[in-house]
Amino acid sequence: MNRKSLIAWGILAISLVLLMAVQPYAAGYGHFRRTILNELLMRWKDATWQHGALLPFIVGYLIWRRRSEVAQLPESSNRWGLALIVFALFLYFAGFRANNFYCGYLAIMTLLAGASLWFEGMPRSRTRLFAWLMLGFMWPLPFLEESIGYQMRLMMVKTSGFVLNAVGVDSLVSGTALQSMPNVEFGRKAGDLFSVGIAAPCSGMRSLFALLVVGALFSYFRQRVMWRRLALFSTILPIAIVANMVRILVLIFAAMIFGQQWAIGDAEREVSAFHEMTGIVVFLVALLLLQSVSWLLNRLCGGLGFRRSRIVSRQVVSSVT
Repeated sequence: MNRKSLIAWGILAISLVLLMAVQPYAAGYGHFRRTILNELLMRWKDATWQHGALLPFIVGYLIWRRRSEVAQLPESSNRWGLALIVFALFLYFAGFRANNFYCGYLAIMTLLAGASLWFEGMPRSRTRLFAWLMLGFMWPLPFLEESIGYQMRLMMVKTSGFVLNAVGVDSLVSGTALQSMPNVEFGRKAGDLFSVGIAAPCSGMRSLFALLVVGALFSYFRQRVMWRRLALFSTILPIAIVANMVRILVLIFAAMIFGQQWAIGDAEREVSAFHEMTGIVVFLVALLLLQSVSWLLNRLCGGLGFRRSRIVSRQVVSSVT
């Protein structure tokens, strides 16, 4: 990297500090404006978005690991980058006037893309595309919790109830609650065996966003062909649903064997230690399913994606000779 590039990237770094950490940007539902950095630090304390704190380090590693490849590419300047920078500043100002953090998030992403194009050109920017996309997971989007979370809770309850009834465990679905059916013969009332209310923290939203990050990295490193990476990544949502359903079933069967208090706890006061520990089940099941889908793709398509390139190269060599 020459002196001109160092100065350009240094100016960008100073600009980001001013835009994100110095300039008060929006108030949200508060009484005074906060900087974008303050908003991020506050949101990252929430378990749903705490993975965002790791993304700058992950993105830094992704850029660092391809540094040798980038150094071999020609360094140029693309005028579209300047256009993106101007558009990013407009977005930033619009978000400031509208008191909207989401415009600020989009502005920072656009500014980084434009700076990369303007400073180093399209070839080098293309190698950083995945790192730039990964940076998108850094920004908290709490409006998704309400719009998607409730639907996921309903899906969790319905699918879990279907599986329980299919294996002979009579269950009753009521809204976002799932409980055992009454049994007159054994003198059981509804909910005596188990009673699970799928609250917002158990809807799968917390694990979904973290699994999106894990799934994107897993797809990128485990597959070498773009369409197969996209195919593997597209399975994250159904995998997250299945993984959370497995957790609910584990809790229900544990409640049937060891009792409601031990397995689940008192939902109105405090959940049990076993309930907390089953959170790891979601990620274990999800990683197992991701690996299974990746293995299936490799079996059906042949290897990790190098086979076709080797065949093409052999054909080129043979035609030349």
